[in-house]
Amino acid sequence: MVRPTIVDVAQAAGVSRATAARVLAGATNVDPAMTLSVEREAQRLGYETNFAARVLRGGRAGAVGLVIAFDELGSHSGTFFTAVLKGAAKGLSAGAVQPVLLPADEEDLDRIPRFLRSGALDGAIVILQHEITHLVESLADSPVPIAWVGRPHADIGPDPIVIDSDNYGGGVLAARALVEAGRRSIGIITGPLDLEQARDRTRGWTDELARHGIAPGPIVHGDFTLDSGTAAMARLLQRAPDLDGIFASSDLMAAGALRVLQAAGRRVPTDVSVVGFDDILIASTSDPPLTTVRQPLEEMGRAAADTLLATIRGLPAEKVQLLPTSLIHRESL
Repeated sequence: MVRPTIVDVAQAAGVSRATAARVLAGATNVDPAMTLSVEREAQRLGYETNFAARVLRGGRAGAVGLVIAFDELGSHSGTFFTAVLKGAAKGLSAGAVQPVLLPADEEDLDRIPRFLRSGALDGAIVILQHEITHLVESLADSPVPIAWVGRPHADIGPDPIVIDSDNYGGGVLAARALVEAGRRSIGIITGPLDLEQARDRTRGWTDELARHGIAPGPIVHGDFTLDSGTAAMARLLQRAPDLDGIFASSDLMAAGALRVLQAAGRRVPTDVSVVGFDDILIASTSDPPLTTVRQPLEEMGRAAADTLLATIRGLPAEKVQLLPTSLIHRESL
């Protein structure tokens, strides 16, 4: 098989050889439309360029970091992180950019910011989770653009890229579903309060109950994990054993809540209804299957990748996107 040359790329893109060469060398002063055309045709034709040489010439590295919580590497398939990562990786691959996994833990304060300053990456996508909120401020002054999946609570500078779901609207959907199911004593297991998403879900739940003239039931906090949902549900039953509705603001916490309710002899949904949040794998495999608020997780990852690549290439992009949530009806309501 004959390998494509830069002349082939230039002809396919409708530009001169010199223009194609400048684009593939990482030049930033080429018309954005021409840049996009050259890069698209280079990918289609399978043209390979020397990324190391591009970095030495001050061009783009051809790689983007994916910052995740270290603990997620040991999670079972189907978590929040898995779907977002899949969407982001697909978007980067479609843009002929290599994804580089950058796991971080609670002790990691400087390694990733230092790596972003090294010139080895063109940008980063941060899949924001409770375990890595401490990195937000140290990444805010990154020399390369960052796309956040999930809205950080701290200041992240002017004109940030933020891709999120409508967490407030999702909280509204969960409360409305419980009310329409005839539930009146409704508690909530919230996520960690240092995450804006968790606070938004709680606000949506509270506001929707108020619109129906229903006082919120007890509020307990978890950290979006199954074990925290188990512990939180036990506390809820201690405080209000007659609860007939639960909004657990992640599916993993809802699955933990189901275990406690079953052990306590509370039938779901006959005695108590449960609504989760995310629509990950465990929602459809729980017993009973969970009614939940769906986040478009893979779509969020893809939107983060597409927006980041457009920003890197100097193309116009909608930098703040709020993707809609929806209610998925199953047997726990």
